[in-house]
Amino acid sequence: MILLDTNAWLRWTHCPETIPRATRKLVEEASAAGELLVSVISVWEIATKAALGKLSLPLPVGKWVELASRAPGLRIVPLTEDVAMDSAALPGVFHKDPADRIVVALARRESAVVVTSDRKILDYPHVIARWN
Repeated sequence: MILLDTNAWLRWTHCPETIPRATRKLVEEASAAGELLVSVISVWEIATKAALGKLSLPLPVGKWVELASRAPGLRIVPLTEDVAMDSAALPGVFHKDPADRIVVALARRESAVVVTSDRKILDYPHVIARWN
């Protein structure tokens, strides 16, 4: 199971060649197997950044999400009570960004590898993350 963080989902949708080759291969395999996840928190992040003018999309955000969520093998995972509670009680030391905490908590719950270029997630020892 592979979980794309927000930036990785944007890259996978628009410019997959910017994802390192070995990691891109993992994403392609997960896509083919129907094991590619995106947290609904990424939808929120994209909508928020687009509304604030910090992200330019080629389509209105609603249409973009509709089309991007149809990628082969991809499933948008809703925020559950368990993931919300897990995100507040991650083991060890992790930074306070709520979206990253939710992504990490979801990955831990789903036993998924997080695909991310975010150094804070890559360095967190309580989740498996890839960007190489």
